[in-house]
Amino acid sequence: MTRATGRSMITAAVLLIFACLFAPSPRARGISGNGDYKRSEVKFFTVDHSVFRYDERHLQLEAYALIDREYLETETHDGGVRARYEITFQILEDDSLLIGDSWVRSDWSRADSLRVAGQKIPELVRYMIRPGEYRVAVRIVDLIGGSYFIENYPITVEQIGYDGIAISDILLASRIEKAEGNVAEFDHNGLLVLPNAERMFGSNNPQVYYYAEIYNLTESDTAHYLVDRAILDDRGAVIRRFERREHPVPAADVVEVDAFSAATLRTGAYTLRIAVTDAASGDTDAADRRFWVFRQGEDVQYAQRIDPGFDVDAIPDSSIDLELHAIRYLLSNRIRKATGELKTPSAKRAFLSRFWAANDPDTSTAINEFRDEYLRRLKLANDRYGTLQREGWKTDRGRVLLMHGEPNYIDDHPFDPTTNGAWQVWEYDQVEGGVIFVFVDRNNLGEYVQVHSTKKGEVNNPDWRRIEFSR
Repeated sequence: MTRATGRSMITAAVLLIFACLFAPSPRARGISGNGDYKRSEVKFFTVDHSVFRYDERHLQLEAYALIDREYLETETHDGGVRARYEITFQILEDDSLLIGDSWVRSDWSRADSLRVAGQKIPELVRYMIRPGEYRVAVRIVDLIGGSYFIENYPITVEQIGYDGIAISDILLASRIEKAEGNVAEFDHNGLLVLPNAERMFGSNNPQVYYYAEIYNLTESDTAHYLVDRAILDDRGAVIRRFERREHPVPAADVVEVDAFSAATLRTGAYTLRIAVTDAASGDTDAADRRFWVFRQGEDVQYAQRIDPGFDVDAIPDSSIDLELHAIRYLLSNRIRKATGELKTPSAKRAFLSRFWAANDPDTSTAINEFRDEYLRRLKLANDRYGTLQREGWKTDRGRVLLMHGEPNYIDDHPFDPTTNGAWQVWEYDQVEGGVIFVFVDRNNLGEYVQVHSTKKGEVNNPDWRRIEFSR
């Protein structure tokens, strides 16, 4: 099956307009700060992405969201019930908006009883970008339930060249079939592809579908290419090899589409590896895609099989800088400056290994409780306080959460009529005999700035109320 040359892409001119004009809708602007919308305590959607080649200078980034249908609240409508949500995708470069898009969807069903666990709503958007470092931000607002959640994570987009065989990212899907009629954004070269953004498979959906694109094959009447596929476990060991495939070359660019059953895989994390070889040139390229299997009743057994120890060598190169950067709040200025001079992954790993070992409260166990707690706080900060422009741990509230944990009490004023603003006071009983931190939402966009604290070394401004709300 040849790769289609035309794609339903947003043109460069349209992308420029989005980059200049995009902003959340008036309703979405109120998701924080005016009391209309609150951040959901439940993460009710999952995001993912894949990258394909577009032309010599650009890549096609596909961003996906998979929404848990049962978590969306409904209203009576047209003889049944419907949910309404607004979804926003943004691509940021250096924390500045590059591309953005937002739309509102309705999801109708005959009754609430038909909206059960496991039902997912897929969303997909395509953007044309250049190779580089970006951040994907996705926000979904439940317009009826009055809640929202934001997912925000970094990505690296690498060029896919024109010299030698190359393979795109692997897109894992819950369903792939020949397209019948117009399937809009889910069309991939004449196929209906419904991406599985959470990449979770199991008893209810044991079939793992995949889609990938292969580029730069040698074209001739006798040319052919080979496809090798394998499944690796969470330690990188091959546990299943599929029969090698040999295909004639119908065009320089083709697609690889198939499915396999995960029914025999135990609960755990796995990797699908696809390697392609151009028989004429001998060139080979490969791609990996992580996925998970969950089978009811096996979760406890699987947890017992996991090695509880911490191996710094297991941290991938792509995560080393993130972990090193995330501990900056715990370092002195001198040490922080020194870590900035570490150039190689091995040097950074050595520093992290010494740092976590020095802060391990109980060296008699294989678990580093200090690191586990810090990473738990890191996830909480990102889940609770992330915005479309910034990860949660980089915000003022995220920093305080990372350093001191959750406060004993939060005095929350999402809209205070006496000040005409939004603010919070966090109280910590166990820090320095009792301290407070005060945060103000200056722009009514949900990112609170620390304006006062009674802790030593922090910003101290007892007159914060007059200063902040007399502007």
